[in-house]
Parts: sequence; structure tokens; C-alpha cells
Amino acid sequence: MAVTTIADMVIVPEKFSQYVIDRTTELNTFLKSGIATPDAVVGKLINGSPEGGRFIELPMWDALDGEEDVFGETDVSIGSIATKSSHATLLMRQKAWGSTDLARVLGGADPMGAIANLIADWRNTREQKVYLAILKGLFDGTSGALKEHLNDISAKTGNSGADACISDGATLDTKQLLGDHYGNLGMVFMHSAVYTYLQKNGMITRNPIFDPSQSSVDMERYLGYSIKVDDSMPYISYEECTSSDDGKIEVTAVNIAELQEHCATTLTASTSDAKKYVKAISPVYDTYFVGAGAFIRQEGTPQGFIGTETDRDKIGAKNYLINRWCQIIHPRGFSWNINAAYPTINGEVIKYPNNAMLATPANWSLAVHHKKVNLACLRHKIG
Repeated sequence: MAVTTIADMVIVPEKFSQYVIDRTTELNTFLKSGIATPDAVVGKLINGSPEGGRFIELPMWDALDGEEDVFGETDVSIGSIATKSSHATLLMRQKAWGSTDLARVLGGADPMGAIANLIADWRNTREQKVYLAILKGLFDGTSGALKEHLNDISAKTGNSGADACISDGATLDTKQLLGDHYGNLGMVFMHSAVYTYLQKNGMITRNPIFDPSQSSVDMERYLGYSIKVDDSMPYISYEECTSSDDGKIEVTAVNIAELQEHCATTLTASTSDAKKYVKAISPVYDTYFVGAGAFIRQEGTPQGFIGTETDRDKIGAKNYLINRWCQIIHPRGFSWNINAAYPTINGEVIKYPNNAMLATPANWSLAVHHKKVNLACLRHKIG
């Protein structure tokens, strides 16, 4: 069967970009759960950004203060309504694929749909890493802007180590960090190992819910929180060690990326002069308690921005599809540091933040009272 190539297709960039955006939105678990919601005002701000713009301003009203007057013949006192603002950063990302990367799907009846679905799946995986990078920065135990909502029990040693494990008591202590706003937390995102641990200990409840299309379905909950199980939830399972430690693993250029994802300290690969090692430890998990609308997620098209392009290398007989996207993924109640230090990558100072910058605590500041933020984190072990 003849294989359709990118060069054979007539791609209308605007329509293809929208197709990918729509498909990505449809598949996005964070959006479907309701913790990330669009914002039409933010969308207009993105679309109005001049070419080269990097930030948008999010104005907000200060809470009213002062005391009321007692009715009488004197003039009523006049209070003021003050405003403040926070900043959000544009996320501008791009990726190109060659026809050889897509050859296995281009022979189908709907090659454009196949490509769009592949890109949407890939972008969802990448977007989830954006949320997790932001949460990592906010919940840094030393300087995170939301460290007041972090309940870190992972180092506790009482009850033969059981005090370091997730429990009903530890969860209730976590929600109490929001005080009387605890009711804004409705969902819990956890790793499957945490979920299985809770199951083993009979801590998961199943509530039947009537669904006309399926007669009834069971909604699993943990202490009333709707459960979302996802193995991309972060955990730490390695620590640096010396060559004399049992079970040591040498850090190499091949495995450093995999090891770094689950190690709290920054690793470097071994060299001929210096060997670097890590060892496995009892995993420490981050379990997130999240409320609806905790994040703004909004797509947009700044002036001069081209979302989709195709190209062909005639000499090399290669076809390319380039996909670029611009969006805001911003935790409500926070401000991005517009004076953040942007790193040099491939000889160029980047203009928009990468995930490492999003995970940097110093790049975020709290812009509202912490009780108004629908996020909390329990850092723990499992038995």
C-alpha cells in the first residue's frame, strides 16, 4: 500500500493547530478533572500580546477592610477599594517531526487525524510535566511560595516508621492547613502505589452513583475526596551515596535522566576521574489535594505567532511538520517573577521558561491569602 507523506497533504495551518488544541483539550486529565479551567480574559490578553511579549498582567481586587459605622446624623465614612496585580508568563513551546517519525501511521484512511492524535497524546504527556513542575516549585519545603500548605511527615520515625506513612490522621492534618477553607479541596491525586496501600488498609470507600447510561457506577473516595490515580505523581526513591555503600548504582550519561527524576539532589554523571553513585531508599511520595479551578489553562495566539508549518528538504527527500503552541498554565493566587534568571541553552538565553524554571521556588510568589489557594500536599511514605 502506498504511504501518504506529509508532502502529499494539504495542511491548513490554522485549522490543523486548532484540531490539535481541541484534541489535546479533550484528552487532558487535568482539564477533565476540573482543576484547570480556561479564562476568556486571559485568552484576550494572550491574543493581544505583541510579537515578543512574554508576560501578562492579572489584575485583582484587594479584600475590603475597615469597620462599619453606626447609623446617625454624621456623614458615613468612605472606604476605598484597592487593586493589585500578579503576573503570568507565556509558555511558548515547539516541536518538529520528520516523515520517518510518522511513517508508520501515514498510510491510514485519515492520516491527518492520525498525526493530530499522536501529537495531542504527546502534548498531554508534556503538559502534565508542566503542572508537576509548578507544584514542585510551590511546595518546596524550604522556600516554596505555598510551603504553608505542605505537610511533610516523611522523616518521622515514631511507631516503627508508621508515623511517616499516609494515614487518615495525616490527611486530616493536611486539609487543616487551609483552615476554614478546607472544603475547597475536592480531589486527591496519588501514585498507584499509594492507592494500593490505601486499598490494602481498607481506607478507600466506594459510593454507588446512579448513571442513566450505565444504571450505576461506583465512585471511589478517600475521606470524601475524589481519587485520581496517576503514576506521574512525583516520588523520591534514590539518594546520593559513596562507593562503599551496599546496593550502589553508578550514575552514567545513560541513566542520569531516569535517576534524577526520582532524586532530591542534583546529580552529575560519572567521569573517568570521579565516580558518582546513588542507592535506592524507601520512596517518599507527594500526594496532592486539589480544588476545582486551581489552575488557569488558556490557549492563545500572540501577534506574529505561527502555530503549524510544513517544510520539505528536497535534497534530503525529507518532510517536516512543525507544531508550536502558546498557552498560559498558571496557579491561581500566585505571581510569576518577571525578573527571573533565564538560562542559556544551546548558546542562547531562552526568552520563555522551561520546566526547570517553573520548578524553581524563587520564581513564584503568593499574591493572595494562602487560604484562597485550593492546593495542599502530603509528603509521606507507605508501609
